[in-house]
Amino acid sequence: MIRKCLIAVTSVLFAGAFIAASSVETKAALPSTYDIINDANGNIADATANYNAAKADEAAKLARFNEVKNNPAHSQLEYEIASFDYTNAVNVSRWWLEQINNSNAYLTNITGRGAFEDKFAANKAALADLTTLQASKTVADGAANIANGVAARIADTQKAIEGYKQQLATSPSVQKQIDELSAQLVQLQAEYAAKAAAAGDLAGAFYNNLNTLNYQSYSKGFEDYQFRREYERDNLKWNPKGYY
Repeated sequence: MIRKCLIAVTSVLFAGAFIAASSVETKAALPSTYDIINDANGNIADATANYNAAKADEAAKLARFNEVKNNPAHSQLEYEIASFDYTNAVNVSRWWLEQINNSNAYLTNITGRGAFEDKFAANKAALADLTTLQASKTVADGAANIANGVAARIADTQKAIEGYKQQLATSPSVQKQIDELSAQLVQLQAEYAAKAAAAGDLAGAFYNNLNTLNYQSYSKGFEDYQFRREYERDNLKWNPKGYY
C-alpha cells in the first residue's frame, strides 16, 4: 500500500511536459529608451508650439502682404518687403511642420523599440519562472524516486519474511532470519516515512510553482527572434525592415 501511494505521486510529477530553454541576455536599456521617448514627446510639444506661433505669424504676414498689394499707392519696395516677409513666414511654418513630422516618425520608431524591450523583459522573466519550475520538478522527481526505492526494499523484505515464516514449522532455525529481517523492516519503514515526507514537501513546492509562476507566457519563438534581431543589428547595416 505504501509503495503504491508513492508511485501515484511520482506519476503525477511526470505528467507535465516542459520544453528545453536556454538563457537570454539583453543589450537593451529600458530606462534609457523611455528617457528617449520622453524627450521625443517633448520635442513634439516644442515643435507644435513653434509651428502654431509660426502659422500665426504667417497669417499676420499674409494680411500685411494683401494690405500692401491692394493699396494702389504702395511702392515697389513696400511690396517686395511684404512679399519677402510672407514667403519667409511660410517657409518657417513648413520647417516647423517638418520637425513635427520627423519627431512623430522618430517617436513611432522608439516606441516600437520600447514595446519590444518590454516584451523581451517579460519573456526573460517567464523563462526564469520556467527554469525554476523545471528545477523544482527535477528535485521533486528525484526525491520521489528515492522514496520509491525504499518502498521497493520494504516490499522485498516483507516478502522474504513471509517466505521464512512458511518454513518456520519445518525449519525452526529460520527464526533468526525472520528476526533480522523484521529489525531491518522497522528501519526501512522509518527511513521511508522520512523520505516520503521529504518527497511530499518537494512535490508541494513543485505544485506551488506550477500554479503560481508565470512560465506559460514564455515564447521560445520570440527568444529566437530576439537573437536574430541582435545579430542583424550588430552585423548588418541595413535589412528590408530598415535600420536597427
